[in-house]
Amino acid sequence: MTATPPSWRDHRDRATTAPPVPAPGDAAFYLEIGEFQGAAYARNAFTAGTAEEAGTLTELLGLAAGDRVLDVGCGDGRHLRWLADRGIGGTGVDVSPALVDAGRSAATLAGVAHLVDLEVADARELVAWLGDRAGTFDVAWSLCQGALGTSPVSDPAVVAGLAAAVRPGGAVAFTCFHALFAARHLAPGDAFDTVGLVHHQRTEIRGPDHARRSTELWTAAYTVRDAVALARRSGLEPVSVRGVEPGAYGRRGDGEVALDDPEVLVLARRPSPR
Repeated sequence: MTATPPSWRDHRDRATTAPPVPAPGDAAFYLEIGEFQGAAYARNAFTAGTAEEAGTLTELLGLAAGDRVLDVGCGDGRHLRWLADRGIGGTGVDVSPALVDAGRSAATLAGVAHLVDLEVADARELVAWLGDRAGTFDVAWSLCQGALGTSPVSDPAVVAGLAAAVRPGGAVAFTCFHALFAARHLAPGDAFDTVGLVHHQRTEIRGPDHARRSTELWTAAYTVRDAVALARRSGLEPVSVRGVEPGAYGRRGDGEVALDDPEVLVLARRPSPR
């Protein structure tokens, strides 16, 4: 464990402390959350935005029946089920076996299991997981801090995996926690590292039978400039950015990011050979 950096601030801009940010080799802290929630993941308030998010991305990325999408940090595969209803096949990966099991059951119940393939994998090791599947997807994305944003150290590996997943000319989309929003809206008990741009909070999650559990969350935050640089670092060509929030991906136009937008959506493409 390393010492807490002196740059952590609380909601009143006073010096504070926070648990050390998980290192790249540490177990993914989302694993415990996913295992606790399982099928109860679908009760999270943010899942109500699934149709708007997937619909907006379908339009922005020009998705059509027959295309193949990779969803990294897919949770229970909610976005993929929406796509499958429109003939768009997809593969989802999540670090939590319980969420993958819940997603498979939901896809079967919805009658779209033939178009939705869910697998257990760590997003930080996505390039290795891809193997022969590298370069075979039309689109790869990571949304709602399902995989990207959990660590400023390992985030580049996640985006590198997204870039490796798509064919030349294929599209990549990812959302980042917006650093300006994070600093502007710290709540009592939160902490923000003004140098490392990491937000820490302790939150309550709900599982089956209304069970509750308190857990720690660390979220790497990005300015628009840093988010675009993250895409370029993986050899992607940024196409556009916009401010978004769960369930409202289409409310802003390209290049429009407000201080109160909690996330930044980056759209990019893998260059085609010249």
